[in-house]
This record gives sequence, C-alpha cells and structure tokens, in this order.
Amino acid sequence: MSFVGRTRELAAARRELETKRLLVVSGGPDSDRSAFLDAVAREVADEAGLPVHRLRVADAGERSGEAGRTPGEVADTVVEACRGVFAVHPCVVVVDGVPAGTADGIPTGTADGSLLSDLINAFAGSESFLLVGSTDAREGTTPPLAHAPDDHTVLLERAVTAHRRGRLGEAEQRLSALPSDRCADGWVLLTRAAVHCDRGDPRAAGPLLRRAVEAHQVAGDRRGEAWAVFLYGRMCLLRGRAEDARRLLGAARETFRAISEARGVAWASGELARPAARSGAPAPDALAEARRLHARAGDRRGAAWAHLWWTVAKADEPGFPWQEEFTDVLRRFHEVSDRLGTAWTLHHHALTLARTDGTDGVDRTGGTDERRREADRLFEGALSLFEEADCPHGRAWTMLEYALRSPAHRFLNGEWAAEIRHVFHGIGDEAGEAWVDLAEAGRYPGGEPPYELACRYPAALLDTLGWTEAGDPLIPRAARDTQPEPRPGFPRPGDRDRPDDFRAHVRLTLLDDIPVPDVPARIALQVVPGPGHPWSTVPLPPLTARAASLGHAEIDPPHGVPADGAEFRFTPHRPGSHRLRFTVEDPATGTVLQRVEAEIDVVPSDPGPHRPTAATPAPRPASARRA
Repeated sequence: MSFVGRTRELAAARRELETKRLLVVSGGPDSDRSAFLDAVAREVADEAGLPVHRLRVADAGERSGEAGRTPGEVADTVVEACRGVFAVHPCVVVVDGVPAGTADGIPTGTADGSLLSDLINAFAGSESFLLVGSTDAREGTTPPLAHAPDDHTVLLERAVTAHRRGRLGEAEQRLSALPSDRCADGWVLLTRAAVHCDRGDPRAAGPLLRRAVEAHQVAGDRRGEAWAVFLYGRMCLLRGRAEDARRLLGAARETFRAISEARGVAWASGELARPAARSGAPAPDALAEARRLHARAGDRRGAAWAHLWWTVAKADEPGFPWQEEFTDVLRRFHEVSDRLGTAWTLHHHALTLARTDGTDGVDRTGGTDERRREADRLFEGALSLFEEADCPHGRAWTMLEYALRSPAHRFLNGEWAAEIRHVFHGIGDEAGEAWVDLAEAGRYPGGEPPYELACRYPAALLDTLGWTEAGDPLIPRAARDTQPEPRPGFPRPGDRDRPDDFRAHVRLTLLDDIPVPDVPARIALQVVPGPGHPWSTVPLPPLTARAASLGHAEIDPPHGVPADGAEFRFTPHRPGSHRLRFTVEDPATGTVLQRVEAEIDVVPSDPGPHRPTAATPAPRPASARRA
C-alpha cells in the first residue's frame, strides 16, 4: 500500500490510484473534495469492473454519538467496517472527512494517533482501492503517515500489479529496478519466481522459492511462507512432479486455513485439482469447488482462472456449451484486466473450434470454413496477447497449434517447426520441442509413442493423443500445462536387447564420512564403459558433467566439468534424504548422454544420545538410477 499527497488533476489522480491503490486528497471545501473523489472513484471502478462504496466519518460520528460512544470508538467502527467488508472483497472505497492531525482528530492508538494511518494499515495487502478525503491539512501539505513506504515498496507493488494483470515483461523490469540491498525480501523473491513460472521458464524459480521460504521463516511471516510453499507446489506441477506438488500444495492449504487466508485456500484447492487433468483425467467437480471458494473469498481473478480450468476440463465432452462458457470466462478476465488469462482463454477457445465438428450443444459456428476462420482469428488474438505479455510458453504452444490447424499458415512459413522449436528451447522446454518433432514427423510407426514423449508423460495422457485424417496430431490439452523431465530409469529403445557389457555407466562415490548439515562432502563422478563398449579400449571423449541439487542443499561446481574424474562438493542445509541430479553431455553436439539421480542421507550435526552412533564407513558409491 503506497501513499500520494495532494492531487488536483483527475487524470493524474486516476493514474496514481491505479498504480498505488491509495490516493489521499487533502484540504479544500468539502463539496469540491467529495466531487473530485467521486469522479476518480467512478473512472477507476468502471475500468476495473468493481463496485464503489462511500463512507463519511462525520456520518459515522453522528450515529455513534447518539449511542453515547466516544470519538475513539467512532474510529474503531470506521476501521472495522473497512477491514471486515471493503478490504476483503475487491472494490473502490471512498472514506471522506478524515482528520489528518491528532489535535482535533480521532485517536485510534496507531503509531501517529491518526485515523488515516489505521485505514492504511487496514487495507495493507488488499486488492481494493482506497480514496481518502482529508479535511484539516493546510494547502500544499500532506497528512501524516504512520509508515510511509520507500521506493522499494512502491516498485514491488507496481511489479505485483503488473504480474496480476499478465504484463510479465513489465513486472520483470520493475523487479530489476529494485534497490540491490533489498532484493533478499521474501515477497520480491516470490514475485520473481511467479513471473518465471507464468512465462513457462521455471528453471530459475526453484532457487528463488527456497530463498523466499527461508526469508519468510526468518521474518516470522506465516502468510508469506504459505504463499511461497504454494508457488513451489505449482512449480512442481509445471515440472511434472505430481507427488511433490500434492504434498506442497496440501501443506500450503493447511497453513492458509490456519491463518484464515481464504484466497490462499481457494488457489491451493484449484491447483490440487489439476494433477488429475495433467495426467489425462480431468476433475471438473474439484475445479468447480475451487471456483466457488474463490467467489466466497471475493477473489474475482482467481474465480476467472478456476472457471477457465473447469471449462477446459469439460470442453471436449459431447454437448457441453463451450461457446458460452469461453465467452463468459473471457468477460471475467477483461473485468480484472488479466492479459495472460485472456490469452489462454482465446487459445483454448480456438483449439476447441478447430477440433469440433460443430456439435457444441448450441451450434452458432456455421460450416467448417467459417469455424476455421474464427479459430484463426482467435489464435492470432492469443498470439498477439502472449507476445505483449512476454509469455514464450503460451506463444510457442499457440504457434504450434495454429500451424497444425491452419495448413495455409504453416505452408507460408517453411521454417515453422524450427521457429517454434527455437522458442521452446529458449525456456528450456525439452518436452515442447519433442511435441514439435512429433508434429513435423507425423504418425509414429507401430503405435508406440516416441521415446522423448514416453519417458516424460504418463501413459494415460499419451493414450489420449489423436490424429487427424491429414496425419496431424491432436495433442492432449494437458500436455501444454507441464514441462516434465525424463523419468530416471526409463528404458531407451533397444536397451532390453543390449547386453549390459556394451553399456557405459555413471559411477558416483561419496568420498567423505556420512554428511551432516552445513559441512561440505565430496562426491566423485566417473564414466565407466563396459568391456564391450567402444570406449573400453580408447580414451574417453571430452564429456562434461553438470550437477544440480533437488532439495535444500548446494552443490559446487554446478556447471559442466570434465566427466573423467569429476569431483563435486555437496553442502546440505537440513538433515534427511537429499536428491541430486547429474547430467553427462557431449559438449561437441550438446547431446545429453545420461542423467542419473542420487539420494544421500544427511544426519543431524548433533544426533543426541538416543541415536546410535554410526561407524565411519569407507568411501562407497551413492545410490544412482539410470536416466
């Protein structure tokens, strides 16, 4: 919540209110000030699609005086009314007649004894807009503020607003402009990670979210910690790690319930309903319940997203009126100015139009050619919005579906597949690249899905893959919601028929004693070819190895090092089981030759007298599974 002083011009006041969500107008005759506040409120409310509520302090005082209440009790009444109704449900609130000083003002027990500061605190973190009319400030001065926000707070709020409205590039720019000495703030880290996830680039989100959780824990902010854990679960869903996602989202929902964060409960419930859809089995009832929870919490943006997920889950059901539902979802996103939600709605609406035969319950789409033209228009609209929002994930999928559904568009651009593959590659989405490969190659022989898809997606999802008469794939909707990595141990083509002697293995060896928190332990990596492998009689090629921690630990160096005799330093920060991933690559071609994961147990630094003391083991291989 930020602060702006005396403002006379309507356009300037409107801009300040939209970006900072708080506007204080001081001094002037009561009638002029009230008219100005009403004009600003109407303009902002009309654009955002929100109701306007007006409250005069003098009227509240008169009513309270008749009941024999003190001025301090009048202030409590005003603040509690705002906190209990207006600050909870998004709206535009005008509170006029607020004394700015403490001499003749209404004492409320806040830091500076003013009703104004208590109102500001009541609306902190709210999605409502607050306009305050102050009566006794001198011309050209501003009312006192208990905690005037610094540039850091203003920039963060503007970044959050840009993110909520689907302007991801703008949000990223505002976050980059934050003062460098304040970037360890948990909310900043959380917002950065959210922008990465919405762009479809979760690679950098994991480290940011781990730091966000720790920052909120240090600050004792349970609400911030719950939102960070929630987003961590959402990131796991995006990476295809359904079990981790369920555990984290469930924990976040329980914390939200404990602290009475209704919006958080609704968001977590919606995300918990999505793993089923992402494995090819939609759960529309659970998504409908999430939509009701958003509505009860007064979160119109969350309700719009839940409505979209529910519509997508049911869009392919015979007789479902998807035309009306997509139109309704589009209206909801327009009301809350969410560009990203609008783009995904257009994408799925176009996809349904392109795939349907016209039987949508109420068919208003006309013939095949008319439906195709309408789908092209919607695809183009979605593509334009994704580009404006700086969302390469949505852009790549829209380009792919547009090319598949519109042959004319595809043939006009001979490099269509390479261009789309390049966008997926830019965000590290190897799964998206695999779908482009399938689209370019056509139907796979023998009915078996290609290895790059089979090793990433559940069989239930791949079973829903269809084909058009022209030989183009009908890619499952859920495929665009995840970027799953290859499953460890998934057999490559021909592995079953190839003797083990003809394979090369990755050997991991723990060189130090049993690891304890915050103490580095050395791990050696070695590529060991079998006796029948060509590398068994010649020096190994110049392979590289990369390491990554999948938990609360650090591993150094994280980048590629020579795989022949590579050594890494593993520093855990918590006791328990830690998962590490090692990737061996051929740097000449950029080909990933093998991924292995290792689980290493870390014991507490001081296990206590009730734990048996383990004998010091000799260096031993860490457990690893072939990728």
